[in-house]
Amino acid sequence: MNDKATENKKQLKPTYLPRMMPIGGIIILLALLIPLLMGKKHEYRGLANVEPPLAMKIYATGYTSIDSLLNDGLRSFSRKNYEGAARLLTKAHFYWTVKIREGSQEPYPEDLRFYIGLAEFYRGYPAKGAPYLEEEERANRYEAKYPWYLAHLYIAQGRYGDARNELEKVIALNGSYSREAQTKVQQLPAR
Repeated sequence: MNDKATENKKQLKPTYLPRMMPIGGIIILLALLIPLLMGKKHEYRGLANVEPPLAMKIYATGYTSIDSLLNDGLRSFSRKNYEGAARLLTKAHFYWTVKIREGSQEPYPEDLRFYIGLAEFYRGYPAKGAPYLEEEERANRYEAKYPWYLAHLYIAQGRYGDARNELEKVIALNGSYSREAQTKVQQLPAR
């Protein structure tokens, strides 16, 4: 009996595992939270708020797989699923870029880069969306919607000088956004 009692005592020897469990829990919690906090969406001031345009385009480029991606992306954009829209439209942009590099296509489908840029903006990443709108604006200099929305992406990034330049382009084009652009220029912080 004595041998059995000492054997049971050896088995009941305290371990450090219960003391380490709270530390392990904290480590696991940090491992889950840090990526979420690092990927936090950028918050921008009310000055950059602008309603998204309606995605009323239907693509028929002659490439059914790309058309499917484009149209599904625009449907996602219309439903304000900007994450899905950015993913689908970016994939279509990639395939179209390959076609351009192969020499089988020249320009991008109309407004493809515009909607990618806006999808990135509305999902909280204006810095990712700005290059797409910049490209679209360079390709279509006389269309006021590109500098209008690009100005809002710049405002969201705190690039007020660039935003002012874009809004002045909108005013000079004297299009549908010119009156709103004049108001927005006055609201921008001084240089």
